[in-house]
Amino acid sequence: MNKVINSTSREKKGKAMELKWPTLNLEEYLVLQVREGGGKKTGSGNTGRGKAPGSGFHLVPSESLTFEEVLKNPAYADIVEGMKKQLLLLIRSSIETGLIKKSEL
Repeated sequence: MNKVINSTSREKKGKAMELKWPTLNLEEYLVLQVREGGGKKTGSGNTGRGKAPGSGFHLVPSESLTFEEVLKNPAYADIVEGMKKQLLLLIRSSIETGLIKKSEL
């Protein structure tokens, strides 16, 4: 979940900075996302960059997985273990720095 802290486009439009952190519904959120390249639109001459038709990487929901589906699939055991290690590192560091307390867990 990346956040932009400074945005010149927001400033130019006179908008305040917004740092909203979405609440993740892990039952529905696609943790493992399969995407396909937009490429170029046939016959358009566009290369698929920027705002060209067909550009970008588009989500393929039917091939993407929720958190629970990733956890249950042995093919992703290494990824799950890596996620676990990163999460524990973040939690330990947050406790050591005083950001969170053990009682809050």
